[in-house]
Amino acid sequence: MSVFRVMIFPSQYCRAPLKFLYFRRSGGFTVVLKNVKIRRNIDIALVACVKYVELQAKILDEKVLGWLLEGPVWLKYAVELQLLGKAPDVGPVLEDSAIGNVINRLKDSNVGIPALKTGKVHYTETGKVYWDLFFLADIGLTVTDLTLHDDVEEIFRFQEHDGAFVIPPNVKDNYYCMSAILIASLAKMDYHDNPRLIAYIRNIMNSRMSGGGWDCYGDYGFSGGESCPMDDMNILMLLGQYEQYRESHELNGAIDNLLAHWEERTHLYGFGVGKRFRSLQYPAVKYGILRVLDVLSLFPYAVDSRSFRSMLDFVHEKAVDGRYYAESVNGSYRGFDFDQTAEPSRWITFLIERIDKRVAS
Repeated sequence: MSVFRVMIFPSQYCRAPLKFLYFRRSGGFTVVLKNVKIRRNIDIALVACVKYVELQAKILDEKVLGWLLEGPVWLKYAVELQLLGKAPDVGPVLEDSAIGNVINRLKDSNVGIPALKTGKVHYTETGKVYWDLFFLADIGLTVTDLTLHDDVEEIFRFQEHDGAFVIPPNVKDNYYCMSAILIASLAKMDYHDNPRLIAYIRNIMNSRMSGGGWDCYGDYGFSGGESCPMDDMNILMLLGQYEQYRESHELNGAIDNLLAHWEERTHLYGFGVGKRFRSLQYPAVKYGILRVLDVLSLFPYAVDSRSFRSMLDFVHEKAVDGRYYAESVNGSYRGFDFDQTAEPSRWITFLIERIDKRVAS
């Protein structure tokens, strides 16, 4: 599903000079008229306008898809796999030098998986294990594709008997917001049914607050019983990989917390929904609109809400001819188009198209 703006010029059917039609594509088209006045022959004019808009949408959408497929091999792989439902060859991706650098960085003793035991990496730092693994998982690559099985075993060395993870320097057993970043990536990367992931999820579900969300300090923290948006987002990012949880009412409290945060514009644990939150960036390490939407789009309960639609509409308004720009960068992924702001980013455009596809389905 995409959102575009089309200029309508005067005609015998649509007498709306210099006005816009807003519409969404989701298999067919849902048309929303905004600031458009049709003066006569309303039914005929509406049908004519809709047909015109549908034609323009098809042309523009095909251009955007073609543009995405002209990107680097790893992005083309993600588009074909996740948007078009194909089974592309992973070989060219693994031979790509930029992806090769990220894979090698995962093995580095200073910033990669081996560095976890030293406490040298933190979940807020891009260009290191937490977000390199996240990025490769987002592309659709698996641990098997990357031959990282031995490396991944190093992550499981931090798992306790009750399923929780305690990772240096300051990830305590109940700091699910941090460990969930790594484990959510593994769930995407063919570890979905691994018993150790299931044990971790069981531990998480047993630690929910009375309101349904999560907080490092539980119901007795200084938040007054409200769950932490970072905990909720990262845990939902993991649980959303499992069909049984996507439809679970047990998660509605955590989902409602994220939706209310957007609607009420409050600050929770220092996390707000101001300029930084609203900027399109990848990866949204701390808390950002793109990642919140990506997570919530996994849950039908969230997608059906007015708050989710409001958030998604806000992002859609940023499109320029169906393409999106990165609005904030961190410098850790130079060479990737989401780490520059001068040109539209195919990767960020793909991520929003992926959200739209989930919503449409």
